[in-house]
Amino acid sequence: MSKALISSTAGLGTRAKGITLILAQILPVMAIVSLFPAIPKLFAEFGDRPGAGFLIPAIVTIPSLVCAIFAPIAGIISDRFGRRKSFIMGLAVYVLAGIAPLFLDSLEAILASRAILGIAEAFAITISSALIGDYFEDDRHRWTSWVGVATSVAGTALIVTGGVLADVSWRGPFAVYLAALPALFMAILVIDEPRKTPRPEGSAVALLGFPWRAAFVIAPVTLITSVLYYVEPLNIARVLDMRGAGSSTQIGIIQAATSIAYIGGAFLYRRLHELAVGRLLAIAGVFIAIGQVIIGRGVDWQTVAFGATIQQIGGGMIIPVLLAWGQSMLPLEQRGRGMGIWATAFFAGTFVCSPLVSLVTSATGGLLPAMQVMGVITLLFALAAPFIVPAPGRKSTQALKA
Repeated sequence: MSKALISSTAGLGTRAKGITLILAQILPVMAIVSLFPAIPKLFAEFGDRPGAGFLIPAIVTIPSLVCAIFAPIAGIISDRFGRRKSFIMGLAVYVLAGIAPLFLDSLEAILASRAILGIAEAFAITISSALIGDYFEDDRHRWTSWVGVATSVAGTALIVTGGVLADVSWRGPFAVYLAALPALFMAILVIDEPRKTPRPEGSAVALLGFPWRAAFVIAPVTLITSVLYYVEPLNIARVLDMRGAGSSTQIGIIQAATSIAYIGGAFLYRRLHELAVGRLLAIAGVFIAIGQVIIGRGVDWQTVAFGATIQQIGGGMIIPVLLAWGQSMLPLEQRGRGMGIWATAFFAGTFVCSPLVSLVTSATGGLLPAMQVMGVITLLFALAAPFIVPAPGRKSTQALKA
């Protein structure tokens, strides 16, 4: 690659940069799903330790919890000290912390490495989200839709890979984190500081502080949407098992088949991205709501799988819609901190969803009626979304950025 070409694209979005950022967006998925098949092996290895019933599942969940806590800090650091250095540092620590359990024998040490992984994940996901907005601006919808496609495909592949490696050893699935090396190498080669749009000297826009009004709209809407989004992924395997779908392998195959619709949802967003965010969330919410109700009312696994397929169409729209919305509402100088707040809201949904579904399950007498109730709640949110999220008119946009 010539120096002239590198100079001409310095600070601007390119295909190589977009691919690198999409690879970084896969990392939170890698942190969770690749270890699902290893949980029985981890219990066999560490099950006799005090508190193993809590500590072993925490190996899977603690990175997301720590990521949710540290994402705003990662965003502030990237805004202050630069995107490139912060991003590369996060990816490097991610690889090292990810493979650390290959060499650790202590359960406590493994948990500590997983917490460090969560901090690195906060840097990777927050800064890659900000950079997509920085580099691609009005074309961001195309790249955020590819995030949805990539995470769906990667999630399916990682579950299978983790299962194969878990058959070798309980340590095996941790080798999956070596797959983050290509993202690290590409980041070193192609990621640079985004080019700022020149502004007139003394411009009032340059004096604006952090857009807290925008953040106070984006964060709660993202949290609510995330909670409703995670209802199906966190519970569909149990419902399929209750409806006689067969072995864990068969259930995994059914889930993989239904996730194809997730890719369709991401591409549907690309076709509809010019609609107002509230309308896009409404469309996605209707798909998710209908799917959840069908899942809850399904009398056999085929019907449940049909409901999951419909839900996945809406699910495939959610991440691209929320990402592009957050990026568009935040100025480049503050986008790192803003996307950190976004990441905290989104990943917090993982933890809020499970106790909420458990509470509804206790109140309704079972998981199946709970799925129907959550479907109705999702539908109500979908109907309200166009009124909750302001339309992209000039006045509302200026107000939110004030």
